[in-house]
Amino acid sequence: MDLIELIYISTVATPLSDDDLEMLRSQCAAANQLQGISGMLLYDRHHFMQVIEGDKSKVEQLFERIKSDKRHTEVSALICNPIEKRNFRRWAMGLIDLEKHEAYRKVRKNRPHRRLPLSYKLLKSFRNHEFEIEEHIDKSFGS
Repeated sequence: MDLIELIYISTVATPLSDDDLEMLRSQCAAANQLQGISGMLLYDRHHFMQVIEGDKSKVEQLFERIKSDKRHTEVSALICNPIEKRNFRRWAMGLIDLEKHEAYRKVRKNRPHRRLPLSYKLLKSFRNHEFEIEEHIDKSFGS
């Protein structure tokens, strides 16, 4: 099995309610578990950033479905790398809503090591609003 991680960012079409977000998480977690896919989704009311891990062909098929999901636009893959082991193996679909303060502590608490994989570094940058792709930001805020 060729294990990969795919990281993408997208712009939210319409902000999701807490119930909509939980429905998205639970539906995706169930589907991902069946396919042996793990990962983490960050949401900041304007953008998604997600890390997806699993068998290369299954991750690629999932990404094609993700790109056609109407809940977001401008889906852009940032990284697609082979990996030796999963970084989010405990989560079929981890979700952190960055509007909730508790979520900030979760990312830090789950990986206290200094040598973080690239996926964690990108998620941390996104969480801290250090990660910006200008065209995504401009279009989201009407600039």
